[in-house]
Amino acid sequence: MPIVPYNITPAFPEAIAPEDIRDKLLELLGLYDLPLEVPYAVGPITDMEGIESAAVTFVNSLGEDVPGVLMYAAGPKQTSVPGIVCMPGTSGTAEEIAAGHMGAHQETGRLLGWGRELARRGYTTLAITIKGCVARRESAERWEQEAKFLVAYGRPQMGIIAEEALRAARVLAAVEGVDDERLGLTGMSLGGLASWYAMACAPWIKVGVPICGGIGSMASNILHGLPDRSSSAIYVPHMLRYFDHPDIVAACIAPRPFMTIIPTEDEDMPQQGAEALIRQVEPVYRGRRCADRFVVRQPPGNHRFTPEFFTWMAEWFDQNL
Repeated sequence: MPIVPYNITPAFPEAIAPEDIRDKLLELLGLYDLPLEVPYAVGPITDMEGIESAAVTFVNSLGEDVPGVLMYAAGPKQTSVPGIVCMPGTSGTAEEIAAGHMGAHQETGRLLGWGRELARRGYTTLAITIKGCVARRESAERWEQEAKFLVAYGRPQMGIIAEEALRAARVLAAVEGVDDERLGLTGMSLGGLASWYAMACAPWIKVGVPICGGIGSMASNILHGLPDRSSSAIYVPHMLRYFDHPDIVAACIAPRPFMTIIPTEDEDMPQQGAEALIRQVEPVYRGRRCADRFVVRQPPGNHRFTPEFFTWMAEWFDQNL
């Protein structure tokens, strides 16, 4: 039996016109007054096998430092280079994404170095350790306590996470040589959630690739998912009164290029949710004559980031960014 009844209905449901969904989403996430320019600090530059990198820090709207690693090809600065913000899962860090060589971590199995590999392929990348990552929080208990207090102010954790992704994109756009009209977001797990929520909020993000990013249907995840897997951050307060994930993607992301990877046994999104997303969003892209811009890959397996997934992601950016 689910924790809440299968036939539960939202209190005070309200129909929202598609053109108004983004404004309501911004309200629910508590996102407002996102600056066009984000001040940031850059550390010393190092060169590893032709890729220059530097530690980057900027501040979120709560006054917290957001750490990151900027990576780009060494040598004379090129112009009109696309930029990609890369975000880890809950247990990961920007430093892991920026590791010297791409491959699985011996102990955890997490894919390392994929942000640096994108830089080797010609992108300027900024990996950030987003809010909610273990490296950024004192404890799971304090994280949940903070969530309770932030919700009272209409500032849910997912809103802060999406905000950090968009602030990182602003930082990336300010880097010399980066084309501010060719920005992409990608990430694994929590980083995947940050990718698609932020893309839905910001029409100036061109391409998104969430990997195991908890996308499909919030209602399906509540009723058919694994409730002990995730923190309260992924359950944006009041959202199901107005819309679910497919409505957001159809109204706020289409017709921009969007690929998501949802393994068939992904613990963070049951197949009912993936099917709901495909069923509602595919016709929208077809109707706008850009069916090839929306792809849901459903490989066998569970919640993980494999080299094959990286290849699919990199190819998507090559085609669309």
